[in-house]
Amino acid sequence: MKPSIRARLWPLLVSQCVLVTGLSLSYPFFALYLHRVRGLPMGLVGAALSAMLAATTVGQALGGELSDILGSKGVMEASVGARAMMVALMAWIMAREAPVGALIVLHVLAGFCGSFYDSAVRCWIAAASCARDRLVSYGKLRVAVNLGWVVGPALGGMMAERSYPMLFAVSAAACLVCLGLVRWTVAPISGVRPESRFSWREIMSAASDRRFLRFCLFSLLIALVMAQLVVSLSIHAVRYAGLSEAQVGLLFTLNGLIVVLTQTAISKGVRRLRLSAVIAAGCLLYAAGYCGVGFAAGFPLMAAAVAVVTLGEVTVSPGLDTMAANLAPEKLQGRYLGFQGLAQQLGAACGPLLGGLALQYLSPRWSAAPWLAVAVLGALTAWGFHSFGRELRPHEDGLHDAGPGEYAFVEAPT
Repeated sequence: MKPSIRARLWPLLVSQCVLVTGLSLSYPFFALYLHRVRGLPMGLVGAALSAMLAATTVGQALGGELSDILGSKGVMEASVGARAMMVALMAWIMAREAPVGALIVLHVLAGFCGSFYDSAVRCWIAAASCARDRLVSYGKLRVAVNLGWVVGPALGGMMAERSYPMLFAVSAAACLVCLGLVRWTVAPISGVRPESRFSWREIMSAASDRRFLRFCLFSLLIALVMAQLVVSLSIHAVRYAGLSEAQVGLLFTLNGLIVVLTQTAISKGVRRLRLSAVIAAGCLLYAAGYCGVGFAAGFPLMAAAVAVVTLGEVTVSPGLDTMAANLAPEKLQGRYLGFQGLAQQLGAACGPLLGGLALQYLSPRWSAAPWLAVAVLGALTAWGFHSFGRELRPHEDGLHDAGPGEYAFVEAPT
């Protein structure tokens, strides 16, 4: 008798939480290190971060395809092992004060390797969960990630005052712990197409599915909206809403805590509804929350707006992963999830750039203008997902307990 999805999922969630906690100790402070310690201008720092985001965009697609061919657990192990090596080398370069160019190259490579892991985790859940469990399973993954983000940056802030190399050494150690947990506790899943060869042309063939391509376009658009939470909101909150840096930190703590406390309950509460309607409602919550950001003055109103944005996050994020898995043919789940991850990561990479331009050119004239524009984009994306739902079969829209891929979980030989 196979163990339940809950029993299979917990080791993966623990591994994810350990990894994110370790990485969030150091990576939020990397830009600060480059600027304050190494003296790089912010333009070059931004370029380095953009290069890393571009690398992760490519890695999302590669990780999904390789998960189909090699099995998602093997991809996870290779990814986190390579990332541990890259992050350890970053710590060594910082300690030796070696050329900063090598440090930036390793940062990009570490992000590239890590994105394989993200795709493999999503593929593992798609294969291990039946259709009715996917939304809740992806919701629990969000909880594990946010638990790491609640704990990691707070510890990292204290450690950064003592030693930046120590931060990255601890992050490398966390990657190794995650590697051990994945290897010894996560159930193996065989590749669904072990006979296939890796091909970029085959990866991009997911775009020939016109319905899936439309879904990816909507994923990209809502990712542009989602990406405004960190950089753009931080700058706006300090410059136009009268918040201090410490209060901005509390906003992100609030964001993480709401996800941890509400994600599982909300995912369970909406899993019998149409996915397209659930995602559309989440897009409207994003629109309402960002509209509130534009007009908020002071910490209480800004906190209320961020709370609404976070409710949109807990509704949209697992819904996108679930719909991508439901739309994918059984033997192409990795390819489809990887391609959707590429589209979503592209939106996430462009979001800060467009948000920064809006803050530069629109905010001086009217501080609420960028946020009203974001709210309009969120509302239009909600309409797009709602309309898209009319084209979906019931099991694709999350209504059937069973459907194609219901019992796609295939354990690898031990």
